[in-house]
Amino acid sequence: MNRFLFTSALLCAILLMAKVFNPAEYGFSPDATPAENAVALQKALEGGNRKVVIDEPGVYNLGATVYLDDDTILECVPGVVLRKEGRFEHILVNRGAYNYYTNKNITLRGVHISIGDAPTVVGSPNGNCPGVRGQITFCRVQNVQVYDFLCHDMSGYQYCIQFCDFDGLIMDGFDIRGDKDGVHLNRGRNFVIRNGVLCTADDGIALNAGDWTVDCTPLMGSIEDGLVENIQDLPGGKCNFARLISGCWMDWHDGMKLMRGDIFRHGKNVYSVYMPLGLTQYVSHTPPTHTHGLWESPEGIKFLFLQDDGETRADIRNVVFQNIYLHAERGFSCSWEICEYSRLIHPDVPQKDYPVIDVTLDGVFADSHTPVFRGIASGTIRMHNVISKHSPLFQLNALHHDVLGSFPTERNILITGGDFRTNDGIPADIILLDPKGTAHVTLEGNLQSRPVIIQSNSNITVDGTTKVIQK
Repeated sequence: MNRFLFTSALLCAILLMAKVFNPAEYGFSPDATPAENAVALQKALEGGNRKVVIDEPGVYNLGATVYLDDDTILECVPGVVLRKEGRFEHILVNRGAYNYYTNKNITLRGVHISIGDAPTVVGSPNGNCPGVRGQITFCRVQNVQVYDFLCHDMSGYQYCIQFCDFDGLIMDGFDIRGDKDGVHLNRGRNFVIRNGVLCTADDGIALNAGDWTVDCTPLMGSIEDGLVENIQDLPGGKCNFARLISGCWMDWHDGMKLMRGDIFRHGKNVYSVYMPLGLTQYVSHTPPTHTHGLWESPEGIKFLFLQDDGETRADIRNVVFQNIYLHAERGFSCSWEICEYSRLIHPDVPQKDYPVIDVTLDGVFADSHTPVFRGIASGTIRMHNVISKHSPLFQLNALHHDVLGSFPTERNILITGGDFRTNDGIPADIILLDPKGTAHVTLEGNLQSRPVIIQSNSNITVDGTTKVIQK
């Protein structure tokens, strides 16, 4: 057992011996008003260092956000539903997300939330923590565990469950269906996400180390050392099963050309450009120095303060996806998000400083007609025992644009244990379309009754024992 899992188990054992609180003692009831239930559940949880058990099945309407403190277990028996009623942002959030300190040791067990027709509520850029937008959110946390989580009616534009600035996360057992992202991760490390079912109209699992900075992430930085395993992605899902977004940024300088969503560092502070949607370029002569919310420069450029830790990178490193079953028409996407919404790499950033995406796919079955892995980012991608019945394993494209910039890619691809004994009309197994980019492909130990078909206009090298045809 590794250090994180051992520590998690020990802390859970200690908490299980703590006094058990029942929110019914404070008036929590299926018959109470949403406002009364929010107050009652908050009283039961207040201060942390306790285990709170909702032991009576029923639908409990909540009319306000409930805050979680350190050393807390919230457990619901089967049949308990926490239903959002009214206009407020989160059902549950750790208190430190808004008060700028780290919460420790929070566990949810058997939590079932219902969103229904509750309106989307996203915090303002001048609020306490812009970018915190999950129905359940954990931001600035250590050792968070979520077991047997359920939401079947996710609606609107808020994520179902969001984790940001975390160290130590276990999410084990979940079933998420609805309109927006299911499990949304911003920067963090040491995580396991396992034993889940997804059917979402937006990304099932988002690993957004970088992200749209207008209102989608509270903090930028790397996601690393994680395992995602045993996930069923059901038919009907849209966008991506897993979206991987990286980015990097540079220091501000006089005369810098900026667009909406550009990120830069000035001193130790990190800012983004908070301007209307589009490709308009702005020339900056006055750097921001503020440490909260929005500020407008004399040139009319609005800047959003993000963080003060001097960060310059948002990589994705050492993440493994294992035993994944893709039944929807979607797969994995690796991106730098360079578009009219956000530009996560400025064109002036040298290629040697481009962000890292380093992931392994081990045991992935895809029953769809979209590429298993697609996108525009540089990266190292390992595929072991990945089976695609109807589509290419890879389709990685170029990004060269007069305004957005030119970003030559470098890809390292290793494929082992693949099955290339049928074709099913696929024009190519690997498609690499970037005339300014480079790619190194290694193919070893694959089953085949035909050559692997590679279509590429990149500067490509291929090695290994597998027979290959290059177009």
